[in-house]
Amino acid sequence: MRVLGLMSGTALDGIDAALVNIHGVGASLRWDIQHALTHPLPPALRRGVMAATQKTGLHASAFATLDIELAEAFKAAAAACLQKVGLSWEHIDLIASHGQTIWHAPGRPQPHSLQLGHGGAIAALTGVTTVFDFRVADVTLGGQGAPLVPFIDRLLARKIEKYPPGGVIFQNIGGIGNMTWVPDPLVEGSLTACDTGPGNCLIDAAVERFTHGKMSFDADGLIAAEGQISEPLLNAWLTRDAFLKKPAPKSTGREYYSQALIKNLARDAAKKGVTGPDFIATLTAYTAASIAETYRQVLGQNLTGVSIYLSGGGAANPTLVEQLRQRVAPAEVFALSALNVPPKFKEAFAFAVLGYQTIHGIPNNLPEATGARQPWVLGTIAPGRNFRHVLLSETPGERRSDTVTEMSNPHSQGLDDLEIADMVELMHQQDWAALRAVGEARETIATLIHCTAKALRTGGRLFYVGAGTSGRLGVLDASECPPTFSTNPELVQALIAGGEPALRHAVEGAEDDAQAGEADLAQRGVCNKDVVVGISANGHAPYVRAALHHAKAQGAVTALITCNQLQERKNAIEHVIYLPSGPEIIAGSTRLKAGTATKLVLNMLSTLTMVTLGKVHDNLMVDLTVSNKKLQARAVNMLIRLTGVMPEVAAAALENAKGNVKVAAVMLHQNVDRELAHELLIQSDNRLRPWLRTSINSVKRAPL
Repeated sequence: MRVLGLMSGTALDGIDAALVNIHGVGASLRWDIQHALTHPLPPALRRGVMAATQKTGLHASAFATLDIELAEAFKAAAAACLQKVGLSWEHIDLIASHGQTIWHAPGRPQPHSLQLGHGGAIAALTGVTTVFDFRVADVTLGGQGAPLVPFIDRLLARKIEKYPPGGVIFQNIGGIGNMTWVPDPLVEGSLTACDTGPGNCLIDAAVERFTHGKMSFDADGLIAAEGQISEPLLNAWLTRDAFLKKPAPKSTGREYYSQALIKNLARDAAKKGVTGPDFIATLTAYTAASIAETYRQVLGQNLTGVSIYLSGGGAANPTLVEQLRQRVAPAEVFALSALNVPPKFKEAFAFAVLGYQTIHGIPNNLPEATGARQPWVLGTIAPGRNFRHVLLSETPGERRSDTVTEMSNPHSQGLDDLEIADMVELMHQQDWAALRAVGEARETIATLIHCTAKALRTGGRLFYVGAGTSGRLGVLDASECPPTFSTNPELVQALIAGGEPALRHAVEGAEDDAQAGEADLAQRGVCNKDVVVGISANGHAPYVRAALHHAKAQGAVTALITCNQLQERKNAIEHVIYLPSGPEIIAGSTRLKAGTATKLVLNMLSTLTMVTLGKVHDNLMVDLTVSNKKLQARAVNMLIRLTGVMPEVAAAALENAKGNVKVAAVMLHQNVDRELAHELLIQSDNRLRPWLRTSINSVKRAPL
């Protein structure tokens, strides 16, 4: 979908427009910013907006006029953006306009937030369906209505390959500053976001006063660079700033950092002889210090290992950026362009994505960022001439579930025409989707591990059932359990459509043989003690589905690992592990990302089930089968680590214990013979840890 995002912030330095191609949903959301620009706000309109943001009040007719004038200005910005890329209104699917904030008061008894530049007028002027009025629903639900950009920040965080240990802060410096701290992009609900106080609004107002209206902002921070910071004045401002003392989530605007405030600050500064460039330098330091103070309020005093990505007009002010860099050390500061998003146009891009979510009926606020009671679809939709077309467009995540893994990946178009190094980079970047997909399924994976461990502890078995690549992955995981954990080969079993020949050769039609799926599982005598996990990238392989139906009929626990979202929960499947890895770089080749994501889940399922069953002590593979010299040496080294004995003593004990590391460890720790060591392990449910901590004075000791 081609979306035009429009944004005019509290800085009032113009209307930003970003033309964005967007597709996908959730962690699979993808975008391409085609073009972005800033369209100037007419001076008379800017003065009208400034007047509307003050408490002096305007007549209702003046507000209504301003609403339409701003809509016309937004339309002009959109038209300028399209002209640059040679497109017309008919080429656009959607306009998403933030509007111009006039008043923002989420903390009032009757909370509200008002943006002018009516979306209905924009839709009528352009003929393009328009989403607008994004904040009011969040405010009504008890939220701050801001910041809304953290929805985008979480998506951007997931694109960072080497994630810093202290997390990432996305800092926007517009008229007002706002931050999003993402400690872990794969953990839902872990971020914190809020406004940080003044961004450029106070600096811009001071520059206008200093230059008598000839300049509206400090270009390249040159005026502030000439001045000297008054530390006493700066400390006084920070001390009496009530907003900075509020806990997150919090938001503010020109109703607080107002023209009246800048007059008071200027009067205060003049009394101390701080004027001109010195006043602007101190205001610049005030902005940087308020941002740093908010970071320490949210994260604590230590910013080690934190990376900060800057956006907004303030990111282009070197003096402000250097002030911030000094105050947030040792955190590292980068421009948002490092993540392929133009810093100045982040918010226009963000509202394009938020509008895309709205038109598809997908929640686009983050309650952990705004404080709202629940997720919600924000925005009002004003139909354009293309509204019917928009309504009939395919909703992400609602397409036929058997097509996602067959789709063509737009990122790999022209794959065969790339240099080899570029192919490698593309595939590497795409493979990250497999890891992110597993991250989204962690809760369901943990639930299935709990069920599997319970089943195996009470005499049940684990079965994998798959076809093609999925089936081979199941066989691989099952076959690794006996040597790794000394399990009986019957404990974890795998069935593949087409039988053993399918391990090395494609067996045509095998995955479509439903009768074989049921018969193969029935032959293994599946019962109500067992767990049966189907593995199917598209989620619909008849062989797998029939096996799951049979397993459910016998009372077994059932699960399905799939890379396509099922449209409805099938009765035969209790646990669906959905891995949204997205289209492959070679369309339909699910041995790639889908296979990687599936293998990661199987690793978790078998390994952590065995850990739960006591087959791992600390992080040691204490139940391994000693079958060669390498494993013999590994077992001896484990015993040395567990007991502290000399190598020759460990080797002798291992031999006496017939290669059983746990038995040997108990023998050495408790000074008992092999038979008693076996009995003790039975008493502790095969767990080694109790016998490394406790001495058994009540049992008869026997020499080794």
